[in-house]
Amino acid sequence: MKLLKLSPVLLALPAAAVVNIENMNAQPTRIGWSGLAEAALEARYGNSEREAIKLGGRADWFSGEDTAFLVSAYEYGQSVGVKDADSYFLHGRYIDAQTRVMSYEAFAQHEQNEFLRLKRRDLAGVGVRFVRDDNVARMQNTFAIGVFHSDELIEGLDGEANQSETAIYGNLYWVFKWQINENTNLANTVYYQPAIKGDDDLHLMNLFALQVRIDGRLYLKLSLDVNHDSDPPNGIKNTDTRLLSGISYEF
Repeated sequence: MKLLKLSPVLLALPAAAVVNIENMNAQPTRIGWSGLAEAALEARYGNSEREAIKLGGRADWFSGEDTAFLVSAYEYGQSVGVKDADSYFLHGRYIDAQTRVMSYEAFAQHEQNEFLRLKRRDLAGVGVRFVRDDNVARMQNTFAIGVFHSDELIEGLDGEANQSETAIYGNLYWVFKWQINENTNLANTVYYQPAIKGDDDLHLMNLFALQVRIDGRLYLKLSLDVNHDSDPPNGIKNTDTRLLSGISYEF
């Protein structure tokens, strides 16, 4: 069981409120519980000044067929004494396997991000997913379709009242995973989430991750996340991009 993963090196652009659920999926094979924890720190002093911390954790349960997991992440940062990042995320999912290929899933999520004016977003949804494995090429493709209900509270600007938004979204995603060799793994997730009722909005996300073993249990981790919202709150850009690189050690 992977108990702890520490990432002492973190290089980042301004963070988006994106957590790569599928790329963090450990796909447990042992019966019962397993998990990991992750921490990253950034400190700059001299010509520039910045302090940041990112914490994350995951717990997985596997029955031999069905899977459940809980993922959490927290990020805080400040530059020259001014806060420039403050976000929290919690996602839980249960995957009910019907065959080796098809499963049903149910999930719930809570998040908040001060710098997206998101005081809270709560959502719950269901879906069906199909998995295709290519053991010879060491590749896996997952396709899923579903719906979720979203309830958001957006912070008002210049003393205005907070704004509540409720909508139902479609949820289509594709996950590609490739074990390039014994030391290198690649994963990419594409989300397409159009509003079905209560809003006129579209969310698009592409989440890329690459992990390379340096030596033993020491890894280099790279990720690139792009998040697009067709109708963001006033003052918020449509597209956020986050690039992270880090060194991790498992024990």
